[in-house]
Amino acid sequence: MRKLLFFIFFIFIFKGSFTQNVGIGIKGFLTHDDKKTFSFFPEKYSYQFFDGIKYISTIIKVNENFIESDLLKYNCKIGSRIGKILTVYIPTEKVRGIIGINGIEDIEISHKVSGPKLIKATNDISADLVWNGFELPQGYTGKNVIIGITDWGFDYTHPMFYDTTLTNYRIIAAWDQFRNQGPSPSGYLYGTVFEGKQSLISSQCDTSNIYKYAYHGTHVAGIAAGGGASTNYRGVASGSELLFATFLIDEASVLDAYSWMRGVALAEEKRLVINGSWGLYNIGLLDGTSLFDQAIDSMSINDNIVFVTSGGNNGDVDFHIKANFTNHDTITTGIGFDFQNPTENYWGQTITLSGDSTDRFSARLEFYDYQFQLIHSTSWVNTYSNDFLSDTLLLIGSDSIIYRANSISSTPISNRPIQEWEVRLSNYQLNQYFVILSVTSPNGNVHAWNVASLSTGVGNWGLDFKKYRNFDIVSDNKYSISEPAVCNSTIAVGAYYPQLRGSSSGGARAGFSSIGPTIDGRIKPEISAPGVNITSSISSFSTTDFSDYNLVSFEGRDYPFAPLSGTSMSSPIITGIVALMLEANPNLNSNQIKNIIQQTARYDNYTTSNIPNNNWGWGKASALNAVKRAVELIGLDNEIEVDSKIILYPNPIKNELNILTNEKIKNIQIYDVYGRKLIDKDQSFSSIDVTSLSDGVYIISICLENKCMKYKVLKK
Repeated sequence: MRKLLFFIFFIFIFKGSFTQNVGIGIKGFLTHDDKKTFSFFPEKYSYQFFDGIKYISTIIKVNENFIESDLLKYNCKIGSRIGKILTVYIPTEKVRGIIGINGIEDIEISHKVSGPKLIKATNDISADLVWNGFELPQGYTGKNVIIGITDWGFDYTHPMFYDTTLTNYRIIAAWDQFRNQGPSPSGYLYGTVFEGKQSLISSQCDTSNIYKYAYHGTHVAGIAAGGGASTNYRGVASGSELLFATFLIDEASVLDAYSWMRGVALAEEKRLVINGSWGLYNIGLLDGTSLFDQAIDSMSINDNIVFVTSGGNNGDVDFHIKANFTNHDTITTGIGFDFQNPTENYWGQTITLSGDSTDRFSARLEFYDYQFQLIHSTSWVNTYSNDFLSDTLLLIGSDSIIYRANSISSTPISNRPIQEWEVRLSNYQLNQYFVILSVTSPNGNVHAWNVASLSTGVGNWGLDFKKYRNFDIVSDNKYSISEPAVCNSTIAVGAYYPQLRGSSSGGARAGFSSIGPTIDGRIKPEISAPGVNITSSISSFSTTDFSDYNLVSFEGRDYPFAPLSGTSMSSPIITGIVALMLEANPNLNSNQIKNIIQQTARYDNYTTSNIPNNNWGWGKASALNAVKRAVELIGLDNEIEVDSKIILYPNPIKNELNILTNEKIKNIQIYDVYGRKLIDKDQSFSSIDVTSLSDGVYIISICLENKCMKYKVLKK
C-alpha cells in the first residue's frame, strides 16, 4: 500500500447554544471566522450589497415584543413582511448583535435555491374541454386571474405571452432581481422591475445570472399560460395574465418575489396563483415547519394565494436512508459521489440529517482506502452538545479530503435535531477511497439525504448512498419531496407520461417523480400531472442548444419550442388548472382549491384505486372535473336563505327533500348548476323524491302566490 501522508489544517470544534432559536445556517455563519476560512468550500451564504456594505440574507420570525427600530439601529434592511415573518438583510458584522434583540423568536439564514408535447398534456387533463365549455356554463381560460412564475430564463418578447390571436400582450410586470440598472419595485431595495408592454419588450429578457441566459422560466410559463403563438402548444390558462420574478438564489428573495406579486394582485383586484418549478433539500427539515414554509402558510391562509410547486425529480435515486435506533446503535453507509460525470461547478456532496423529537444523535465521517483500511475518521459531531466542526482540510498523499459539519439540538415547532455535512475528494479516483457516514443515537429515527453540492452553493439532485462491504444499511428513494413542496399549504405535483383520451399509449408514472411521505408522515405529492416530453416555449435569448425543437417567426424574430421533462413541467399544468377554477369561481379559498383538485382527481390502472398514496397523491388531475366542482360551489359559502314561511331540510340532502311551510306552494322546480331543469312539480308537496339526482349542487325554485324564491342545496 502506498505511503499515506496526513496534514490536518484548522480543526475547530464549537460547542454551545444560543438563547434564541437560531437555525443551523445562521449558527454556521456565526461560528466561522472569515480570516481563517479556507476557500475550498462552496458559497452557502447569500449576500447583497447596499451602498457598498455587505449584507447577509436572512428570514426572521418576530412576536408582539418586537420593536422594528431595534433592528433598524443595526442598519438592517427589511424586505417583505408576511405576518410575523420578515425577510431581513443584515450587515455581516452586525449579525451577532441581532441575535439578542427582544421579540425575535427565530432567525435563519436564507438557504440557496436550485432549479433546473403540450397539446397531448392539455388533452390528457381535459383542459381543452374546459376551454370549449363542455358540460359547463361557458368556456374558461383563466381570464381575470394572475399567474405568478418564480424562475429564471424569461423571454419577455416571446409570442406565447400574447393571447391566442397574438393581439393582446399579457405580461403585467417582471422583477429581475439580478439586474440593478433600473428602478426596484416600490418597497424593495434591489433588482429592476419592468411594468407594461413597452418596458418589457424593450428589456427583451432577464439578465444573465448564475444560470447564464436560461430558458426554464419561459418554458414553465408557456405550459401554465401560453397563448400558443399560432401553434398547437397552447398553455392550460391562455386567458390569464402573468407576473415574472427572476429571483436571486435564496429563500428570502423568493419571499420578496411572493410579496411583490401579492401587492400587484391586490392592486389589480385579481386572484393570484404562484408556480414554483424548483426545490431544495439542503435545509435539514423537510417537515413543513421552516420559516419559509410558515410564510407560505400565512399568505395562503390570510391572502388566499394558491401556491403550486414541483415535487422534485429524485424518485429514481436511492439518496435517502431512515434508521431506527433503540439502544445506542450505530449505522454506517457509503456516500456516493458524482465525479464520473460531473456537471459544471460540481463540488461534492451535502449530507443533511434530521432526527425526530425523541432524542439526539451524533455522526462522523470515516475514510477508507481501496483495501478498506481505515485511514482517517472525523470527530463525532453531536446535536446534543451543538457541535460545529469547521473548515477542515485533510491531505492524503496527492489527494485532498475536505469536510465541514454543523448541527443544532432542536428546531422550533417540530423540535428536530438537525445536522449538515459537506464533503469532497479533490482528486477523486474511482475505487481509491471510500467515504462512510456513521450515525449513532440512544433511540428514535434519523433521516439522511445525499445531495449534490455545487461551488455556487446550489444543487438539488440526489446521489445514491452506497453499500460497501459490511456497511449495509439500505437506502431508498422515499421521503424525496423537496422544499417548498413539503409545505402544508402548497400543492405538490408529481409527474407521469401524458396520454391522449381514449389512447392506450402513455399514462405511466415518470420514474424521476419524487416520492413521499414527508418526515412528519403527510402524503405528498397532492396530485400528478403530465411531465414527460412537454413541448413549450424556449427563450430566444438562451445560449443553450436544443436538438429537437420547432421555430415560430414573429415580428422578424424566430422563437423556439422544445420538449422538456420533469416535475417542473407538471407543476405549471396544475397552476393553469387553478387559474381556470378561479375564473369559474373567484371566491374559492386556497384550501378549497387544493381539496377540489384532490377530490376530483381520476385514477386508472397505473395509479390503481388504492389512492391517495405517496407515488401519485390523490391521482391524476382533471381540469374538467375540477372546474365543474368549482362551478358547483359558487355561492355555497353563503348560508342557505332562510324564510320564516319556508324551511328546506335536510341540507345536504340524500334521497328526499322535505319542505315545511304553511303557505300554499304553486310550483317547485329543481335545476342543476348549468340551468337545466330536472324536476318540475305544479302543486304543493311536503317532500320530493330526489334519488334520481346525482351528487352535486342544485337550485330549488319555490313559487308561492305572490313571489318566487330560490335556494341552493347540496346532494351527496
